[in-house]
Amino acid sequence: MRIVFAQNMIHLPAHGGANKSNRVLAELLAARGHECHLVAPLGGVMRTSDQDPDTLWDRYGARLLGRDEAAVRYELGGVQVHGVRSPSGLVKRVRTTIAEVRPDWVVVPSDDPGSMVLAAALGAAPGRVVYLAYTIQQLPFGPSAFYPSAGGAALVRRAAGTLAISRAAQRYVHDWAGIRADLLYPPVYGSIPEPRTDDGSGAITMVNPCGYKGLPIFLSLAETFPDLPFLAVPTWGTTADDRTRLARRPNIEIAEPVDDIGLILRRTRMLVVPSLWDETFGFTCVDAMLRGIPVLASAVGGLTEAKLDVPYLLPVRRIESYDAAADRARPVPVIPPQDTAPWRDAVHRLLDDPAHRADVAGLSRAAAVSFVESLDEGALEQYLASLEPARVGG
Repeated sequence: MRIVFAQNMIHLPAHGGANKSNRVLAELLAARGHECHLVAPLGGVMRTSDQDPDTLWDRYGARLLGRDEAAVRYELGGVQVHGVRSPSGLVKRVRTTIAEVRPDWVVVPSDDPGSMVLAAALGAAPGRVVYLAYTIQQLPFGPSAFYPSAGGAALVRRAAGTLAISRAAQRYVHDWAGIRADLLYPPVYGSIPEPRTDDGSGAITMVNPCGYKGLPIFLSLAETFPDLPFLAVPTWGTTADDRTRLARRPNIEIAEPVDDIGLILRRTRMLVVPSLWDETFGFTCVDAMLRGIPVLASAVGGLTEAKLDVPYLLPVRRIESYDAAADRARPVPVIPPQDTAPWRDAVHRLLDDPAHRADVAGLSRAAAVSFVESLDEGALEQYLASLEPARVGG
């Protein structure tokens, strides 16, 4: 098969779950002998590579294929990537790549504000578009949508098939758009790592500390336990103000994100995931649990799946409204006051009760290993091979 992944999110670095998942899915298909292209905005380290191209190739092992004023083309993991320099050129590049490749299928992730890439793909490859529901807030329908749009929902309904990365997303798509979505848990975890040694060292870690993800709870824990090290790993959601608030706490270290989450988890004794919105899944939860690291997560959305019935799932007051200011890149959450007592109590027990901590670590690793071993690296290939193109017109 010839497959084009058309996405409105950067390919490198892959610090977000959707970015990483799309990259892995494309590389798995390429490894199985399929011709895979990926069109994405040029961003992250790629911006630096315009001045120093060797930075990108040395860091990731990519192979430069060509460059012009519009895009940089490179090969990584068997996938031909078209990194578009200007946001205004993304839609055009999607169309031209589809015209040149003549793909059997075009896969479009939901992280596509305004559904611009989806519309372009449907126009260029009618009947051959698969929609991939990653981030519930980026879907164009339902109460959690950042940018609800009847037109966007209509575009999703034109797709030949829809995939959801969790049962939570699957239910949301059905309940709020009337669309049947097939479940695909992306196999993004690689080989099973060795468990982390519980030697009493390591930090209490939060990835992507921001309002959406429950930064106030993390800050409260750092204040409650001033003698413990905390580790904050800012990614796409962390604002300059968030960084300032983190930097005020002397026991919080700010670490830059890396593609290999294992490097962060080696320094982690406990992971907190206090999300306040409808989390679609929780790849980092599973990554930590694979290593026997206890995870404290909020009982919202797909996190209830990602925790695999292992403690702890903790209560939060969810975000119910956003300030959709026109000059902001994304809506600003209005964060309700949080009761952090259950979170403090859970941390206390894990710190003070070694037998309980060992029990949670063992249960976490066993559940995560079982889950990861159940994943099928050929699931997307099988889905696309069995899918019929959608009827167009008439």
